[in-house]
Amino acid sequence: MNLENEINSFHRRINYKLVQQPIMSLENHLIKVSRNFANRRTMLKVRAFHYTILSAKRSDFNSPLLTKSKPIWEETDQKSFYYEQELKDFALHCLYLTNTPLGECIVQRCSKKGVQVVQLQSLTVEQLTYSEQEYLAAYIRNSHKDDQVTFGADLELMLRNNKTFKFMNGHLLKNMQFGYDDAIAIHKNRVAHPIFEIRPKPASKIEDLHNHLMILFQKFKRQTQIFDLQIITDPNPFGRFFLGGHIHFGNTPFTFQHVRLLDQYVAIPYALADKNPSFERRTSYGMLGAVRKNQYNGFEYRVLPTWFHIIPSCLPLLLWIEYLITNAHHIETLELNRASVTSYYNKDHQNYQLDQWEKDNKKKFAEKKGERLFEPFVSYLKKL
Repeated sequence: MNLENEINSFHRRINYKLVQQPIMSLENHLIKVSRNFANRRTMLKVRAFHYTILSAKRSDFNSPLLTKSKPIWEETDQKSFYYEQELKDFALHCLYLTNTPLGECIVQRCSKKGVQVVQLQSLTVEQLTYSEQEYLAAYIRNSHKDDQVTFGADLELMLRNNKTFKFMNGHLLKNMQFGYDDAIAIHKNRVAHPIFEIRPKPASKIEDLHNHLMILFQKFKRQTQIFDLQIITDPNPFGRFFLGGHIHFGNTPFTFQHVRLLDQYVAIPYALADKNPSFERRTSYGMLGAVRKNQYNGFEYRVLPTWFHIIPSCLPLLLWIEYLITNAHHIETLELNRASVTSYYNKDHQNYQLDQWEKDNKKKFAEKKGERLFEPFVSYLKKL
């Protein structure tokens, strides 16, 4: 079987059928697209198959004086800069959002914090180098493993002392199931980690993960009551701090199909039901398609805001997520509804409602198990 046929077989196996969208569709997700190089800043060119990077090259210019000189591309492997991982993740994100499973994306930092897309295109097998073809072929052939899917989570929150009104330093918690995020706050030359993380033990069944979460939830609640601490679960408590509810999948194919299912059937309806949304978080850390590869042969879904406060009642949500991931090869994915995407990012355009989403999607889950889980999931969202 030649490589093109292997790619087609891979996509049939995971049921991925989405049609590529134009580069300008990224603007629906508030991503800057520019055909012009920004002050000759370094660019990164990423070639990838789904979330597997085939090659990554950094730009250099053949003349520091000629502003129209063409960039020279060099491999990043031998000399990697700390900021390049962020650019690689951004390029993969853009390929995902445009439904470009085999493609090339050139990105560039355009300001201290801003990044932009300079070019994005689909690739054919013939356009790949020999080493890229070999790497892609090896990835596809190793993707047939059928190991037990595992589920995990890390839920972020903050703690505030009810007497002093100061936030507690997460560095004080050091064990496997309680920890702190890398985000720091500096006050009077002291570094603090104000964001705590709840890290339940992974499980092969979602009910077991929920049980692990409940044990930690109750333990944490007891401790906060003893020490008179307030649990903060606002997705954007203040400033640049954002709280997420990340879900981990182990032994799970890290593909556009799996991530699109979670965006389409979890993140969008959850956002429509959210009574306390943070649009600032949705346009940064909580963008649709925000994911990260993990060390458990799977990925971490980072889109949802923290759901620590609803752990006792969240089983319908978790069961629905388990169903989507374990049946990804049977469920059809569609291009994201333009109205739902606009509502997700823009607080001034809230025309798309949960009832409409339910009506639009209910018939897609007519088979027995899907129908049995869809109704409790939607009912649960309406009670949030």
